Amino acid sequence: MIEYKIYSNATAPEALYRFRYSIYVEEMRRKQRYADHHSKTIQDPLDGLGHQGIAFNGQEIIGCIRMNFLRDGDIGEYLRFYELDLLQPEEAITASICTRLMIARAARHTQVSIDLIKFAYEFGLRNGIKTCYIDCNRHLVSFFERFGWKKLFRKEHVEYGMVDVLRLDLCDFDQLQRINSPFADVAHRVLHAPHSEMSESAI
Repeated sequence: MIEYKIYSNATAPEALYRFRYSIYVEEMRRKQRYADHHSKTIQDPLDGLGHQGIAFNGQEIIGCIRMNFLRDGDIGEYLRFYELDLLQPEEAITASICTRLMIARAARHTQVSIDLIKFAYEFGLRNGIKTCYIDCNRHLVSFFERFGWKKLFRKEHVEYGMVDVLRLDLCDFDQLQRINSPFADVAHRVLHAPHSEMSESAI
């Protein structure tokens, strides 16, 4: 059974950072500034205030995504890279970024990819987040557009080369319905349920 959980950095299992290393360094052979080749982990400054979404198959991690809310503190270089320094204060307080999205090879073309992103969307929605920014390489743009993200611009990422930066309006429910976004059913459920925040635990 696949289980999805949210952790703060303080409570995230060490296996999360080993999972990142196994995907980015061992499988994809990508250079990573924050890779620790001795411990075979990847942990970076955004983890300190990040919310870690993890997909488990039993005890095994098969997917992860990190969410940072701008209201929680410094998001480092992503503030300028995503041009979030141009946001008005009232926009910044409800804005977020998603990074470190990884899925194990065996789960990449399964429902896990979709459900993990839906899980992150619900966490953001329940916590008052209205916008989410991501970046991806060109071949993944259409995948994220299916959910409702829209392209803003292209930029050179220090680790991943040319990427597209995209923005999601979590609360544009009409648009989510119109494009048949996987988020539409989540939005309907959250809007029609008693108000509550998802805790950093399993659902």
